[in-house]
Amino acid sequence: MGDIKVKSFRATWSDWDISLRWSASGSSTIRLPVSFRLELEPGSSKGDCKVGQYKKGRMSDESGTHTFPDWEIDGPAGDAWWWNGKGMSTAGFGKWDSAGLVATFEDKPGFDDAKGGLYMGDVAGGAGYFEWKTQVVKEKDGQTLAEILWWMRIDVPDPSNPQKGGRWWSFSNQK
Repeated sequence: MGDIKVKSFRATWSDWDISLRWSASGSSTIRLPVSFRLELEPGSSKGDCKVGQYKKGRMSDESGTHTFPDWEIDGPAGDAWWWNGKGMSTAGFGKWDSAGLVATFEDKPGFDDAKGGLYMGDVAGGAGYFEWKTQVVKEKDGQTLAEILWWMRIDVPDPSNPQKGGRWWSFSNQK
């Protein structure tokens, strides 16, 4: 295990992927595709870092409400880190270049095939935002090497008529 340094860690947001239902029996999709690119300094080893994302907030549709009141790793149980220092998880849809210095990861948070009103925002269900914290950490001690904080909100009370109060937006601390 050597000294690992991050050269850059950037996120790029694509256009929203939206297909709102137009009838009571239909389902809705609204996701925000985001790509992350991590570049390590020459001499660093990808085995010395982990990459993953934390989430905090509330999301709900007809199937129920899911609340994450404290920062929680955003990944399936047992497969929490997109890159765990040894391998890729199924959650981050990532890959490394042949030199092992540049990695890319894909995420599409939001709703897929949901029914009813859609909400993704603050824990209390108010006017705040669902929060994300995407990090590169040292594998050895968990020290944060790079971090992107970003927020999103989806509020579509009636997907069959999104012009009536339906809104969605996002922003980040990335400069």
